Amino acid sequence: MYVVATPIGNIFDISLRAIHILSISKCILAEDTRQSKKLLNFYKIQTPLIACHEHNELSSSITSVLKPGEIYSLISDAGTPLVSDPGYRLINWCIQNNMDVFPIPGACSAIAALSVTGLPTDKFIFIGFLPTKEKAKIDSLNDLKNQSSTMIFFESPRRIIDTMQKMKEVLGDRCCCVCRELTKIFEDTKRGNLSELIEYFSQSDPIGEFVIVVSGCDTAAIPDEAEILSQLKTEFEHTSLKEAVKKISTAYNIKRNEVYKKALSLQQKH
Repeated sequence: MYVVATPIGNIFDISLRAIHILSISKCILAEDTRQSKKLLNFYKIQTPLIACHEHNELSSSITSVLKPGEIYSLISDAGTPLVSDPGYRLINWCIQNNMDVFPIPGACSAIAALSVTGLPTDKFIFIGFLPTKEKAKIDSLNDLKNQSSTMIFFESPRRIIDTMQKMKEVLGDRCCCVCRELTKIFEDTKRGNLSELIEYFSQSDPIGEFVIVVSGCDTAAIPDEAEILSQLKTEFEHTSLKEAVKKISTAYNIKRNEVYKKALSLQQKH
């Protein structure tokens, strides 16, 4: 099984090896056969396509097709398969059934965006799509608040402004880069603080596919564990546990349940 990266926009962004492997495969497993057919037609690849998506990737209609000794390819609509796309269950099935699995590297929108941001690239974390529900989205961002690595997100045009607003509320007005329609005709990259980019996209009707890259936190701003415990101990001298947790949580911008655990641990020791 070959996991083959395909173009994310510009149809020429595909390797010669990828074209060769797709041409000699017994069949190609594709997320959207109609979309993938355009690519195959352009490169005159006549390999049969079989739809393989999150609802059928482990069905008998897929696994029964895979025979020992044959070559197969897995592709997504665009970019590197399995990156915010289905397929990992199928690849795991292949591994469990002693099929060799090989990557055919190529385009990946997350890495393409990261390379043009001007933000640190020595450490980064890929998040993909945040939850759509407001509370879950805010909780996820709170979990990332002290993340020092550059963060890469995907987002849809109808949620791009709301997501950046939530990022600003939770993470602060950080440096950010938004890449839209990468490698396509209307490719657009905007850099600035979150507030500046919120204003920019609020004045237009965002369309296309978005990658949001946000700077990590300043590690110097992360409170020291000993400092938090010391402040809790001081608060215990003249207030209740509940009030102490509330005050420290607000002062250091930390989740209350995390402060509460530290407070209980401190009380047990004393």
